[in-house]
Amino acid sequence: MNILLVDDDQDLRGMVMTLLLRDRFEAREAESAAEMRKLMGEETPDLVLLDVRLPDADGFDLLREIRQESAIPVIMLTGVDTPVDRVLGLEFGADDYICKPFEPRELVARIKTVLRRSNPREEVGADVESVTLHFSDYVLDLTHRRLMRETGEDIELTSGEFDLLRALAEAPNRPLTRDRLLDLTRSREWSPFDRSVDVLIGRIRKKLESDPAHPTLIKTVRTVGYILASKVERRGARTTANAASSSLPA
Repeated sequence: MNILLVDDDQDLRGMVMTLLLRDRFEAREAESAAEMRKLMGEETPDLVLLDVRLPDADGFDLLREIRQESAIPVIMLTGVDTPVDRVLGLEFGADDYICKPFEPRELVARIKTVLRRSNPREEVGADVESVTLHFSDYVLDLTHRRLMRETGEDIELTSGEFDLLRALAEAPNRPLTRDRLLDLTRSREWSPFDRSVDVLIGRIRKKLESDPAHPTLIKTVRTVGYILASKVERRGARTTANAASSSLPA
């Protein structure tokens, strides 16, 4: 797995790069937004560690720039831990958020967690149980962590958006509280506040609802939480994987 570290702190970059290489990750580093764009143009990373404050750009603007192109996992690094920054990270599509200074082993654990959520493992030539949830005109592929329209068109989701939509789709027509959704999506690892669920719901609605301001699929249940107002059909089929995904370092 290829990690791109973007941070202007030379000492921190040295420490993190040593840690990543020791854990058998491939890693590259950039100290500015310009260098990040150059490296990403040469090779697309599997995950980006992105500092919130850079000398030539705002990290949130860069995150939004990345999201316009792809759903590459992004973990934000910041020296200031505020609810406003966390909400901004969610709104722009961050997958995780870590405050400096951090415990090195915790950083590696967070990276592996995000990568596993974004890159489910498959074996070459192996029979795989492909599990999908069908609702409205959408197909949520639980095996490959993809959302598609019935026509086959892919809809890009961040790992947090996918986990939240999955939680709702696995309990159709049943209101789920914000606390329950936080637990089901493991968002408490980095976003232990109710607003994180609201922000992610807003992002999902923009991608699924024809009129996000008046949702008909993912509805708000006042004083409770949210509900997926649709019949959901669960299907499973044996398939053969065409390609292998890289194993994550142990």
